[in-house]
Amino acid sequence: MKRFDDLVRVARIVAKSRFDEKTIEVLTEKAREEFENLLPQLPDVGGAKSPFTSFMVDSGVTLAMYKACKEHRMENREIGQWMYEIMEGYVGSIPSIKKRLASMMLFSRFSKRRWTKWMAETHNGDYPDNWLGDYVEGDGKTFEYGLNFTECGWLKLLRKFGAEEFAPYACLADYAKMRGIGVGFKRTQILSLGHSMCDFRFVKNYETPRGWPPENLEEFRRTKHGPS
Repeated sequence: MKRFDDLVRVARIVAKSRFDEKTIEVLTEKAREEFENLLPQLPDVGGAKSPFTSFMVDSGVTLAMYKACKEHRMENREIGQWMYEIMEGYVGSIPSIKKRLASMMLFSRFSKRRWTKWMAETHNGDYPDNWLGDYVEGDGKTFEYGLNFTECGWLKLLRKFGAEEFAPYACLADYAKMRGIGVGFKRTQILSLGHSMCDFRFVKNYETPRGWPPENLEEFRRTKHGPS
């Protein structure tokens, strides 16, 4: 709930350019109601020690906000842009020192070892609603390391609730996060657009592109059928 409240504080600020105060109040209260209902239904993906648990909680927050917006009859693209701007605002509110530390940690040997372990464990099959994929060692030039996800817990959650059509827009938050903390990030394909995998690549000394509008990104350009 703290994570939800932190994002909603930013959402209220971003929403002022789009909605009146009454509408903002209705949307955020409905989103809170949806999230409280979703929490008990979020699947187990490894418990507190798994990085995928925080991913799943974030997925629940996004789904709750999406459901509230759809009830307000907003279009997917409009919701996607608003949520992208919320994530930009949220990351922008993080103190600079924390962002620098997060960027340094992501490229550390410790982080690479942890992701090697975590990705290998996804193949154990202990949590069917989890992410599944492989760690990819980089060459130190084109990228430091990568993660190839062939199954996505977020996408599985959306399918369960009949909201899969929104997934490609929600995936854009990765660009806002990485760009905001100063991490070089590339991706050329995503499962939510029908590709065979989500190919995350982390690159030193590279400026992550802004994820909006999505048509500027390779993952959107290479698909024949864009999102609705």
